[in-house]
Amino acid sequence: MAPRSHTDSFTRAIIVTLKSRFVGKSTSQISEILGISPRTIDAIFSRACLRGFEPNGPTLKVLPEHLEDAPRSGRPRKQEAIHEPTVDKVRRDRYGREKSCADIAGDLSLYGYDVSPTTVWRVLKAAGYKKTKPTRKPGLTNYYYYYYISIRVLY
Repeated sequence: MAPRSHTDSFTRAIIVTLKSRFVGKSTSQISEILGISPRTIDAIFSRACLRGFEPNGPTLKVLPEHLEDAPRSGRPRKQEAIHEPTVDKVRRDRYGREKSCADIAGDLSLYGYDVSPTTVWRVLKAAGYKKTKPTRKPGLTNYYYYYYISIRVLY
């Protein structure tokens, strides 16, 4: 089965206009012009009619509500609402990467956003942050430097 392609609102407006009585093109003619299947053209036109488009009206009036996308099923994502507060929490922190995702999720819960640390991690990953830990460069402290020198002198 081929993947479904999404027709934008401009293409839908062209389909509705061409199929109206003012232009009077048939479904097969519109299909040849736009390269869209006849079944899709009929579905777009019938949806526009159900939403208030009058194909036989005295004037051609195509409104955005005639052509808008149908609401999608499923649980809406929480990430859009918490995207900015999450990234701001990281940016406002003095040491940037020293806060864990659990800390940020706890801070966000104080502001009414109940999200898991995993969701915080997904948002930060989408914003371009990488998972790193603060590291300290290895090196000799003064104590170990003198200890190292004293051993070399003895042996």
